[in-house]
Amino acid sequence: MTQNERYRFVHDFPFWKIDNVAQLSTILTQMIDIASEKKDYHSQLELKYYTFLISGHVGFKIPNGRNANDVLSEMQKNATQQGYEVEEVVAFCHLTNNLYLGQKLSKEQYYLDVQYCFEQLQRVGFEKFKDYNVAGLLFDFGKCLWDLGDLDKAYQYLSIAERFIEPTIEGGFHYTQVLSYLQTYWKDKKDYDKSIFYAKKILNFHQNLQIVTPEQRFWNHFWLNFSSIDIASALIEQGKIKEGELYANKSYELIKSQFSLDSIVSMQAEFDALMVLIPIRLKLGKAREVDSLLERATTIRNNLVPKGLLDYFKNIKLYKYSSEYEEIQGNFATALHYTHLAQKLQDSLNLRNDTQKLSQMQLRYEVEKYAGHLKMIENEKQLQKYLRNAVLVILLLVVGFAYVNLRRLHHKHHQKEKELANAQYDLNSLTQHFRKMSDLAESLRHENEKLIINDNQNEYLEQLISSTILTDEDWTNFKMIFEKVHPGYIQTQKEKYPDLTNAETRLLILEKLNLSAQEMANMIGVNKNTIHQTRLRLRRKTNDIV
Repeated sequence: MTQNERYRFVHDFPFWKIDNVAQLSTILTQMIDIASEKKDYHSQLELKYYTFLISGHVGFKIPNGRNANDVLSEMQKNATQQGYEVEEVVAFCHLTNNLYLGQKLSKEQYYLDVQYCFEQLQRVGFEKFKDYNVAGLLFDFGKCLWDLGDLDKAYQYLSIAERFIEPTIEGGFHYTQVLSYLQTYWKDKKDYDKSIFYAKKILNFHQNLQIVTPEQRFWNHFWLNFSSIDIASALIEQGKIKEGELYANKSYELIKSQFSLDSIVSMQAEFDALMVLIPIRLKLGKAREVDSLLERATTIRNNLVPKGLLDYFKNIKLYKYSSEYEEIQGNFATALHYTHLAQKLQDSLNLRNDTQKLSQMQLRYEVEKYAGHLKMIENEKQLQKYLRNAVLVILLLVVGFAYVNLRRLHHKHHQKEKELANAQYDLNSLTQHFRKMSDLAESLRHENEKLIINDNQNEYLEQLISSTILTDEDWTNFKMIFEKVHPGYIQTQKEKYPDLTNAETRLLILEKLNLSAQEMANMIGVNKNTIHQTRLRLRRKTNDIV
């Protein structure tokens, strides 16, 4: 069996049909062991979901002393770690419901979590949650909002749940409940056609339902009666008295034939049916039948109200219809008495409803205030996060810029060192070359002096000796290399001694290289005395010993 086949097998397995808790526990344990052995994480998650559902069975115990909330928490955590988004949302939504029902979650927090769950279901896609009874989840959330008086948002949730409810035995509860709330919603909106539409769907479903257990049979009869009453009531509001009477009669006959007449539920159902049947009889002028129906309703009221088993405010309709009947019979004083009772009770009901609405408004206000507070905290956290990230980014940029700048300076420094080394090498080479040329010139001069003594002076040799070793072009190149090795030296000397001549400047440069007077004379192409004279003038100008 592949993982997909195993996943489908688990979801399609009829856990709900197994009444034996021990057998159910054994089957579930075997499935969990197989999924663990096969390392089928997806099936493990869905089996946690069914463990949670089955935990509601009487006598079923979750291993290792865990409870349903522990299982849901594990499911959510594992689903998050393994990347199963659907199971993660399912676990969170059911855990939210469980915590609220266990009074471990405030109404304000539950109201916010319900809306967050709905947003997550919508974001992922409602269709993806069909295997996890999305209709049941949406019904629970819609009922929460309904109880808080937020009927329009509750309708939004319930209308989406309607797309997923199934008219089957296992899906019958949510099918009926969702349709019943939608029917009531449209009844309150006074859209009786839509109200009747949903009530008829409930009626048709329970008329065709295949009954299996006594409990199913009881609720089947209950909803047959309840939906028939709702249809009859809506038809009366539309003025369709004859058609309304047909459904009211069916409801009343159903109660007498199907329910145990001495049971509390049957008497409650009968009273509700009478509150629809009596006004129909009144409108049709069947006073004789009304008398017996009012008497039966009064008997039920007297039996149940003192025990707190019948809503006290249902007496309003009984008093109202009794007043109409007594007025028809000409008993005006009695009719007025019932009118006063009905009005007094109606005022009390209005006050209760107003108080309830005020309480719902106050709760929604507290929820909005609570949500605003959470939002403010979240915004502050987000702002701190942004600021922290911004500081980190700025710090990284500064460090990066400093690193790049350091690298650039290092490279630049390295380049300058390299250039300086090259210039120093060139200057040394050039100086060495000039020294060799000076030595050569000196040797030639000695040779020439010997020739003069012997009267063999060579004119060309004399010209060679007196030639300038350091030509103008050589001097320009030489000075450029010198300035690379000793940057700013020439400019500093000129600024310090503005009246320096070119010859004096040249002498300063050559002395910087530690050349002898003879070497300088040979390089420039002058005699040694000229160098001494130039040095003397320079000493006078600088008032210093060069």
